[in-house]
Amino acid sequence: MIDLKKSTVRWDRENYVPRKIYGFDAKPQKGTPRQIAERFLMENSGVLKIGNVRKEFTYDKTAESLATFTVLFQQYFEGMPIHGAWIAVHIDRTGRVFMVKNDTVPVFKLEKKVKAKKAALLPAARIVEIAKKKAQEYGELETAINKEKMIYALKGNFRRAWKVKFGTRNPAASWILFIDAASGHVFDERNVLRKIDGAGIVFRPNPVVTLNRDDVLDLKDKSQEVFRKAYKKVVLKDLKPGGTLKGRYVDTTKTAQYARAADNAFLFDREDDRFEEVMTYYHIDSLQRYIQSLGFSSSKSILDRTIRVNCHGTPDDQSFYDPSPGRHDLTFGDGGVDDAEDAEVILHEYGHALQDAIIPGFGQVNEGRAMGEGFGDYIGASFFARYKTQPRKVKVAEWDAKGYAGGPQECLRRLDSPKRYPEHMEGEEHADGEIWSACLWKVRKVLGRKKADTVILESHFYLNQYADFKDGAEAIIMAEKNLYGGKRTKSLTKIFRECGVLQ
Repeated sequence: MIDLKKSTVRWDRENYVPRKIYGFDAKPQKGTPRQIAERFLMENSGVLKIGNVRKEFTYDKTAESLATFTVLFQQYFEGMPIHGAWIAVHIDRTGRVFMVKNDTVPVFKLEKKVKAKKAALLPAARIVEIAKKKAQEYGELETAINKEKMIYALKGNFRRAWKVKFGTRNPAASWILFIDAASGHVFDERNVLRKIDGAGIVFRPNPVVTLNRDDVLDLKDKSQEVFRKAYKKVVLKDLKPGGTLKGRYVDTTKTAQYARAADNAFLFDREDDRFEEVMTYYHIDSLQRYIQSLGFSSSKSILDRTIRVNCHGTPDDQSFYDPSPGRHDLTFGDGGVDDAEDAEVILHEYGHALQDAIIPGFGQVNEGRAMGEGFGDYIGASFFARYKTQPRKVKVAEWDAKGYAGGPQECLRRLDSPKRYPEHMEGEEHADGEIWSACLWKVRKVLGRKKADTVILESHFYLNQYADFKDGAEAIIMAEKNLYGGKRTKSLTKIFRECGVLQ
């Protein structure tokens, strides 16, 4: 028998039951994990306050990991399972029990609080009727209705209940209902469909890059045969139920007449205004997942929230991130080539949102605003460089720039500008941003894509609202030192000296 005084114990203060026990001295035992667990529970039933193991518990399963076995037992009362009431016995490879987790309910509480007589309970047919009515509220019933009698005993809420499961479509969802067995009241309902993946068609990043052609023209959004080879079918991850482009990181429902697809198949070509919504959803979602893969996740995340997007918010040839209180959203314009039809433009604007998430109000001086433009150009170009031929890697938003005449010289900006600081500063943030983006591109050549992206993102945490080019350069050098030991300090310093930012 384990000694609680010589163990680490976490208590349930409401019922004064040991919920988790570990750190006790137990000897290895022979037998299967289930046999060892059952013997352990019978020997320690008094310590665990669990009553008769054979009468009140049913073996459920044994889960095996690399180093241990976990044996699970479900608690029952009057022949019905108790929702959430389990015992888990953890056993190492030698047969030694090293931890037990006890989420059971004291029987005396059940006997006292679960008083409803069987005659007063609703028949199963009535429970099915209630479930079907609820299903009509959620969508169209698509599966059978699975029902199970149980005792609901969470947070002191003891009652006889039915646990009901079914799936719906239009929108797609997976529901669990808890229905009071006496009154028919649905007292708990959950959509447990954790992930809905949709399908979409996008440019990645745009048709100029994919087709490697400079003669494609916008022609007022006309669907042309030449674009067929530029479309890519993609997975739209983690859509929320409802049949719209609303998910973990992006929500396009701010767009007028926003896209809807009950089957989550958003398969539109560029002639359809909903195409830009798919572009925006897919590319922002992809960049955010990439940023998290670099380590900026959980408590270290950057903009780990849903950003609202109006994909056709202005007829002008401009797009923007709005940091106003209560907004913090993105708007894309339709002048020339629709801005949200070029993924580099999409990620450029999202870059501003990333900076504002790290440093609210970033860019209070001209050099800071230029750094914002340069970073936006860099993050889009870096993310899509793998899809480009070598000459196109340094060009930013070639498709957005080709709405009118076409030509190999056309792009919004470049990442290989020969401009130097301060003599080539013009006081216009987009023009001056080319100095900064050229520095960042050289950093990428020295560090490689992932390290450069990581260092450049990390460096923003060392800046403030009034940061200038020098602050930015020093922050990048500092970030590389903190992340990778400063092995590239000399090379990075040389980059910023050659462009005039550092002396």
